[in-house]
This record gives sequence, C-alpha cells and structure tokens, in this order.
Amino acid sequence: MTHIVKVMDGFSFMPREGQSLLEALESERIEIDYQCRQGFCGACQVDLLSGDVAYDQEPVAFVPPGRILPCCCRAQSDITIEIPESQRKTG
Repeated sequence: MTHIVKVMDGFSFMPREGQSLLEALESERIEIDYQCRQGFCGACQVDLLSGDVAYDQEPVAFVPPGRILPCCCRAQSDITIEIPESQRKTG
C-alpha cells in the first residue's frame, strides 16, 4: 500500500513501492544531505512529525526520538516530515 509523504514546506507526494524514503525524496527532486545510505552515519536525519516508518534493518547510527533516517526507512502510514535547513542541499 502506498502512503502519502508530506514535507512541511507544503509539498506532498506518493513514493513508489519499494523505495526508501531517501530514494522517494530524491525522485521528487528534494535533496538532503546523506553519506552512507545504510543507517551507519546518521547524516540524513529528518524530523518525523506524524505517522510511522519501518526500517529494513535497525540503523547503527543513534536516532533520537522524533527523528528518522530516510536512507533506510519506508513509510508505514501517511507521514509528515520536516527537513531541517541544515540538512538541505543547495544547488
């Protein structure tokens, strides 16, 4: 089942089946900082404001409550995220 991802900027989209949240954001041209894509570094952390995600494997990086690692999780319900300004890539 596909869920809706809402970014606090007022943009919403439906990720393709099987995409990690990071892949889904990239396919919508929303670029955020990342490094490992496997949950080791924690560089891609964003705020999860509502909804649920699941990790394919439990991330190694420390993830504080209320934050998620888009590189290795998938939406399990409609979710709302906020991408901190420091995480955004600028072109």
